[in-house]
Amino acid sequence: MGRTRDLMGRPFRMGTFLKIAAVAFFAEMGGGLNSHIPGHSNGLHQLPPAFLAFVVAFAVLLGLVSLVIGLILFYVGSRLQLVLLELVATRYTFVGPLWSKYGSRTWRWIGLRLLLLLCFLIVLLPFIVAAVLYCIHHALGMGAFTGGFPFSGLHIAQILLFVVAAVIVVLVLSAIYMLVHDLALPFLALEDLSISQSLARLRAILAAEPGQVILYLFLRLVLGIVFGIAAEIAVVLVLLISLIPPGIVGVILWFSLHHAGTAGTVLLIACAIFGGLIFLCWAVCVVIGFMGTLLTFFQAYALYFLGGRYPILGDLLDRSTPPPAYAYAAAFPPPPYQPPQPDPPPSQP
Repeated sequence: MGRTRDLMGRPFRMGTFLKIAAVAFFAEMGGGLNSHIPGHSNGLHQLPPAFLAFVVAFAVLLGLVSLVIGLILFYVGSRLQLVLLELVATRYTFVGPLWSKYGSRTWRWIGLRLLLLLCFLIVLLPFIVAAVLYCIHHALGMGAFTGGFPFSGLHIAQILLFVVAAVIVVLVLSAIYMLVHDLALPFLALEDLSISQSLARLRAILAAEPGQVILYLFLRLVLGIVFGIAAEIAVVLVLLISLIPPGIVGVILWFSLHHAGTAGTVLLIACAIFGGLIFLCWAVCVVIGFMGTLLTFFQAYALYFLGGRYPILGDLLDRSTPPPAYAYAAAFPPPPYQPPQPDPPPSQP
């Protein structure tokens, strides 16, 4: 917590705060491949062929654009994760030089993340196939078309057990990703090691202190859930409170202009659009501020855990940590001033 406060708020400058928060936010939010393709509609077969062809072409184009944007965000997020690591480790606040520094290492980190993603898909594939087959068997073969309820109490219990197992698997995979991100990425970033060397360092840490690593992962997951919920609640409360002043202004403008004819209506719409854009920018800043601060804290938490086991990182943390400013009180009051006394005359033999 102290390093996060020192990095983002001592001294507090709004530009620096938002810059570090944005780096942390987009480092994590841009780390996945997210694309949305419009869903299938049962009424598409009733449309004219030309319009149907246009809809299909538009859906394909939208999917390709979403894929390209997702790939760009994935690359930017992966590179910003390396940048954020050194920002927190060194309390350096200039992003541009670090962005240039980690250009070549980003591809290695992307390769490691894609390797993890492939392993996760292989692990999750049996659960996905089993869930699809179970739903098809019990939804289509047990009265889905006759109006009967396809699931009995036993089936619901099986579904719940399956959901619990899936949640456990997701938590285990999340813990594995945290291990790689928190305890292997610093080796790749700070020493420019290969993927195999970084994973070997991670295995050495796991073999040396398995209990400490398990405790770290447990606290990391629990704190992530608790602080994440708290941050989301804080964002909602701040946005709701910040809606009060523009809401009052909007009501006043409505009563003042909605009977003022066409000019009043146009002015009212323009004010609404302008106010909506301002509030949207404010909402983005609030989300980035809270979530970015939280993600920066977790990065500092991971680095401090690894710093005692990684001398290079520990040295960076020590050299970039300012000394504490203690106010030492005088242990004893100074003695009162006394004028100098003349030397005594020599004694006579």
